[in-house]
Amino acid sequence: MNVEGKDIRGREALDKETPIATAPARRFTLLPSIYGALVLAFFTVVLWNLLSELGWLLMLLYLAILLACGISAPVRRLESWRVPRAAAILIVFFAIVAIAVGLMVYAVPPFFGQVGNYVDNAPTYIERLKDLQARWTEWEDQYPELISLREQGSELVGGIGQWTTDLVLELPGVIATSIFGLFSVLTFAFLFLMTWERLRALILSLIHPRYRELTISVLDDMGGRLGAYLRAKVIVMTVVGVWVYITLVLLDSPYPLLATIVAALMEAIPRIGPWIGRVAIVLATVPIGWEAVAIAVVSHVIIENIKGYWLSPLVEGHQVDIHPLTAFISVIAGGILFGWIGALVAVPTAAAIQVLFEQVLIPWRHRQLAPAEAEWAKRHSGDDTPSPSR
Repeated sequence: MNVEGKDIRGREALDKETPIATAPARRFTLLPSIYGALVLAFFTVVLWNLLSELGWLLMLLYLAILLACGISAPVRRLESWRVPRAAAILIVFFAIVAIAVGLMVYAVPPFFGQVGNYVDNAPTYIERLKDLQARWTEWEDQYPELISLREQGSELVGGIGQWTTDLVLELPGVIATSIFGLFSVLTFAFLFLMTWERLRALILSLIHPRYRELTISVLDDMGGRLGAYLRAKVIVMTVVGVWVYITLVLLDSPYPLLATIVAALMEAIPRIGPWIGRVAIVLATVPIGWEAVAIAVVSHVIIENIKGYWLSPLVEGHQVDIHPLTAFISVIAGGILFGWIGALVAVPTAAAIQVLFEQVLIPWRHRQLAPAEAEWAKRHSGDDTPSPSR
């Protein structure tokens, strides 16, 4: 009995000592996980800073991919006419470069002339605003609620002067950077198209054979949607730009080309862009009178309705099927993260992500839920069946 009592007491002592002995071991086993999390956080911060520094380059590469997807359809059309792929790519790019150079030769001198004219006349416009402000002060005696609007007008006058100064100082650098970025995008897009077959084979070699067919479908669908979006936007921008230019020329606006370029480029930004273009049209017609402003605004509203109800559905079809709320949120998110360029590429990015959801994530989730759905249907299959009568 004494031996058994000693064994029992020994086991009890061992049980009491075990948690004390294993607690440090458990703490030590957590150390690798903590160190791994710290290392992962460190590399995440480093990668984020690196991407921030290379943001401009990454954006140029993305624009090049978008351009390559847009011109892939003309390249395939030339290939269907038995033109070699390299020759087809060269023909399309020579056409694009020729159009770009022609537009620059035609548009750059008048553009600078109109910008210079606007800068020269800016003091006159500011004086007109000051005269309006003085008259407004007289009306405030009869309508005190106009005081707040006068204060906003004063801020507007100061803002126009500051904006004019910034425009004169920054415009040459902005134009030089834009030209460099344009030719960089063209170069990247050309190289991307020339090496796409090898890049595609490399991507597929890294994918499990079971998923290669799905990968090809996703890549083709992404490229098709991005290309359709780019081609549709180019057509819409061209039509709206021609409409605005003709309207401003007929109204004898002193800045038709300047306002047309802004209005056409802003068509690339959904929802918000046309309103920015409308502001440029108003500023271009203010010097010739408020009647011209009203006519120009009504004309722009007409072309926007034509674009929304007929032109965009015709040129886009159902190839870029994005919900308006998704497009609006993506534009705001892109603008916050990457500025105006992010707003430009937000919608095609959302279209590409939507392809991943439609072809990869949603089917994968459905496969995961299939057993649960079958079990649920099996359990509740008898709920709707009538009970046997006794």
